[in-house]
Amino acid sequence: MPIDPDFQKKMKRVGKEKGIAIWGPVDPPGKLGIRGTYVAVDWDICEGCGICLEVCPRQLYEWIETSDHPISEKKAFPARELDCVQCYACETKCPAQAIRVTFGGPPGWQGAIGWTVVLLMFAQIIVGVIYGTLFGPYLGIEILRYVGWMIGAISLPFFFSPLIYFSKEGKPGEGKGLMDTTVVVDSGTYGIVRHPQFLGCILLMSASILISQHWLSAIIGIPIIVRTYIEVVKAEKGLIVKFGEPYKRYMKKVPRMNLLLGVIRLLRRKREDKIDDKN
Repeated sequence: MPIDPDFQKKMKRVGKEKGIAIWGPVDPPGKLGIRGTYVAVDWDICEGCGICLEVCPRQLYEWIETSDHPISEKKAFPARELDCVQCYACETKCPAQAIRVTFGGPPGWQGAIGWTVVLLMFAQIIVGVIYGTLFGPYLGIEILRYVGWMIGAISLPFFFSPLIYFSKEGKPGEGKGLMDTTVVVDSGTYGIVRHPQFLGCILLMSASILISQHWLSAIIGIPIIVRTYIEVVKAEKGLIVKFGEPYKRYMKKVPRMNLLLGVIRLLRRKREDKIDDKN
């Protein structure tokens, strides 16, 4: 039997090993449970063949001795699971089907601090908009509030881009979430910027600042905007590893998050396509 794709719902965390979650029940040496969350290895069926160590481009696995286990006396341990770029090479090539890889977000958002930042981001957006709507802009500059509402409206299709395009064109594997894409998506908003969902976040936070014009909204929002951009730059290194040459070609065609440049390039490509069709 392969690793249960729903093990997180059916099993309980019973501890940690080197900071990596252990899912049980565990009763060594015969029953060892599952190691890892984003990159999970079922030690009860792992054969210790080492293929995952060979194919992983980020070298996130290491060996751990499991003496007296009936299947193998060493197991692949996902010691650096947060470095995973979801290329699925280990999962697809594991002969025992003992590995399950799931998307956990860009590396910087996977820890407790990262998720705290995400919660602050949504709080900044929601509270800022509500404040500006109910009490008006703190600085009283109405034109900036209208600009904020325009930016907010523009941001929505970008913010919801994964829901719109990944399920149809991302080709996630069977039983995977829509973020577990296996191909480069370059249509719709992804044909304008490479990271429309993060651009949408930045635009929404900017809109919240302009609508509320409150100093607290700016103090919270601006550092998160900077952090978001930095994390996107880091995540792109993983996407290059995951998709290879197709993503490098995509990078040359579509800017990272420059909306104006993205629109100009998109219009240029459409004009060139029309000329090619006529010829």
